[in-house]
Amino acid sequence: MRYVRLKDIAREANVSINTVSRALHDKHDISPGTKQRIKKIAEGLGYIPDQSAAFLRTKEKKTIGVIITHMDNAFYARILQGIHDAVSKLGYTMIALGSNENLEQEKQALLSLGANRAAGLIIVPSQDLVNTLNYDDIHVPHITIVRKGNLNTQSYVITDSYRSGVLAAERVMELRRSSPAYLGFDSKVSCNKERLEGFQRTLEKASIPLNKQAVLHCEAAIESAYHAAGQLLEKNPGTDALFVYNDYMAIGVLRSLHDRGIQVPEDITVIGHDDIDEAGMLIPSLTTIRVPKYSLGFESASSLIHLIEDKDKFTRTITFSPEMIIRET
Repeated sequence: MRYVRLKDIAREANVSINTVSRALHDKHDISPGTKQRIKKIAEGLGYIPDQSAAFLRTKEKKTIGVIITHMDNAFYARILQGIHDAVSKLGYTMIALGSNENLEQEKQALLSLGANRAAGLIIVPSQDLVNTLNYDDIHVPHITIVRKGNLNTQSYVITDSYRSGVLAAERVMELRRSSPAYLGFDSKVSCNKERLEGFQRTLEKASIPLNKQAVLHCEAAIESAYHAAGQLLEKNPGTDALFVYNDYMAIGVLRSLHDRGIQVPEDITVIGHDDIDEAGMLIPSLTTIRVPKYSLGFESASSLIHLIEDKDKFTRTITFSPEMIIRET
């Protein structure tokens, strides 16, 4: 595939390249008839304006770089949609890269976006409890999302993960379950730590123990959660409530319980997190904690562009509240 160039249009229209450029930019010294003819030829050839060339002329890059941890997670798909809608509305474009929860890959993504002169960055910090990447070194306006990050975090948009744990514990108490367990993410991320803390402390206040052997961590993937659920139940056969780090893992848990002949919710209640679209379509449909994914994306992008365009010391922190969505599990 070869992009259509100005000289291709000029050859077809039998005019100079300069005339084509001025016509496509609606300059007043080109007659309306010539403009219309050149634009029609450009459209017919499939011409796409070269934004990098425009940047060289104006020195203004209107690209927002986004780094998320997992490109294949529906949770991030809704966040990206929110970012896309905000940046498009404000005249920017978006480039999204994945880090796979790997600090070296995140570093390379930061360098790549910096080299491409992104106007600003939205970052989900990989392994944020141990992440020491200094985003200020990129010298680009930035905002962290989903997780605050550890170093020089001034603007961020997150959800209250501790509150998520509280909501899950309150649901366990409401159902009068007495032997709860937690299946978490085995990476060093704050949202896992805070969800577990909120869950555990709220249960403790009600004198419901969450024993060490009732807490297990694994990779945040369906198959990993499938096997981990089996291990958890072997160690804790009386488990009657299970709070799971995210909905993808909860899908694996539900299958694991089904294969072991354990009834949901009669024998054990399962609570997920994120409320991805698939959660409501499962059989049984998944009780989960809803995170305002689209708003996380839209508000982070809107805040970042405010920071870029005002060119001041504007900072903004937003913490959304999660919501319990009760379904069949």
